[in-house]
Amino acid sequence: MPKVLFYAGTAFCFLAALISGGLTFVTMPPIASEWWAVAFSLLAGLAIAALFLRMAALLAARNLFAALMAVLFVAASTASLAGLLLLQWRIATAHDVRLAELDVAALMALGFFVSLTFLSLRPYFSIQASRFLSVLVLLPLPLFLLVLARELFAPPFFVVVGLVFFAIAVHCIRHRHLFLEMTNLRELLEPRDHRGIGGVAFDS
Repeated sequence: MPKVLFYAGTAFCFLAALISGGLTFVTMPPIASEWWAVAFSLLAGLAIAALFLRMAALLAARNLFAALMAVLFVAASTASLAGLLLLQWRIATAHDVRLAELDVAALMALGFFVSLTFLSLRPYFSIQASRFLSVLVLLPLPLFLLVLARELFAPPFFVVVGLVFFAIAVHCIRHRHLFLEMTNLRELLEPRDHRGIGGVAFDS
């Protein structure tokens, strides 16, 4: 994983933790009202998604099904974020109040897929991270279901999501060698002895 992408994803995780914590005290503001806000938010989402995909790749050696689910939910979360940002930009530029209900639905879809992403990566956190983080990633989904039942529970949901992003950022910094070093698969594919037949690499 490139260093620039790794450190950008980690920094954006810290930023997401701060934003999620701030949303517990204020009403959810529009994320994207200008084109640069759309571009910045998409860049942040892609950088964080790259971290999650790296975790899924590390998880694939032990739990291929969980890794596949993580890839699918990361893709769904990224697509939901892109849809939410474009919708909010459309509301801000066209001043169409009728799209407000769609904005809430898009925000709920983003929260749902992000919660599922955390849940699908729990096997990775159980192996590589602390017990605190492996338990913490279980909480966003039930809290999100409570948000659907009653909006009163929205502040605890944002608190937990903020804690998860903060814990993930700390985990990435502490275990940055897992993200920056080459994977075993890549090492196996790189020829170490050129005496093989037809360019196939064999151990010496």
